[in-house]
Amino acid sequence: MSDIQSYIETHMNEIICDIKQLVQLESPTSDKKAVDQAGKWIQNAIKNYLGITPDVIKQSETGDHITFEIGQGNEQILLSGHFDTVWNSGDLELIEENNVIYGPGVIDMKTGIVQILWSLRALRENNITLDKRVKVFFNGDHEGIASPTSRPYIEEAARHSKYGLVAEAATGEHGALKTFRKGIYRYAIQFHGKSSHAGNDHEEGESAILEAAIFTQKLEELTDYEQGITVNVGLISGGKGINVRPDYAEIKVDVRVTENERGQQIDEQIKSISSSNEKVKIEITGGEVRPVMKRTKETEVLFSKARNYANELGFDIEEVAVGGGSDGSFIAAQGTPTLDGLGGVGGGPHARNEHINTDYVSERTSLLATLIEKL
Repeated sequence: MSDIQSYIETHMNEIICDIKQLVQLESPTSDKKAVDQAGKWIQNAIKNYLGITPDVIKQSETGDHITFEIGQGNEQILLSGHFDTVWNSGDLELIEENNVIYGPGVIDMKTGIVQILWSLRALRENNITLDKRVKVFFNGDHEGIASPTSRPYIEEAARHSKYGLVAEAATGEHGALKTFRKGIYRYAIQFHGKSSHAGNDHEEGESAILEAAIFTQKLEELTDYEQGITVNVGLISGGKGINVRPDYAEIKVDVRVTENERGQQIDEQIKSISSSNEKVKIEITGGEVRPVMKRTKETEVLFSKARNYANELGFDIEEVAVGGGSDGSFIAAQGTPTLDGLGGVGGGPHARNEHINTDYVSERTSLLATLIEKL
């Protein structure tokens, strides 16, 4: 067992305690005050564990972002994570059962945040001098809104980084790392018709809901599994009453693609679909929110290094391609080889059974520390 592994094993109770504390500081993306409270806990941990006062990038509507650098050298690696969650305060409670912890954001991705902090602390406490700059960026605007205010900062840091390491949740019960992610496009489409009495003046109305339904079918037909394209109309709203011809409707659309070029093509197709009823006007807003995180030859080399380090630590890791999005896509899009899924191992992200398996916390924190030291 290496000195790093021994240190982390010795401090496991503290690490688990930190995970539980951060999870209990609920931080739904839409609640800036709550996100910032979680952010203050992280800032204090950085000061106490690393002797660094981080920079706080203030935001008016979303949670503030936190960033700092450690180490010296010509090269830089970037560590990324978010501390906002999908859950509203009070939706879930923290429950600990043997080696499993349930709770809001425990795997997505507060365990990853804590693992980053403790991996850096382990290196510091073991007097390991870093021959590179390690840039750490924690954002509070990720879930549901796709990191609109933090994206430029992440991309700028990525452009100056040799590698990107993202502590999002690992995949599956054995914690596969993510070397590919689909690109994401999202749209809000509004339909403006004409209302009328459904009984007396049906023919005078122009149904926005009918047009939305026709448009929905056209959108769903763009799905092509062989080409790795999925189109999902996930939300629909409209109408004022059952006896009123609806003059307004709206649908919200999620598109996933395996290639950026196909995403651009789908974007053009969606925006070129015309109304089947010229009296119903259509407004389309939206587009790309996350590019494809490509698995390149450089990514293969990076994963191979990570796997070798894991083997030296006494365990194995696999890689996987996924359809979900992360800020790793922004990093990879800058040409920076990126390894994602370095956070907690468990399951249920965005589900009521969200959880981590604490048996993996030590090995994954050790792997992070080793990557930071040796890359």
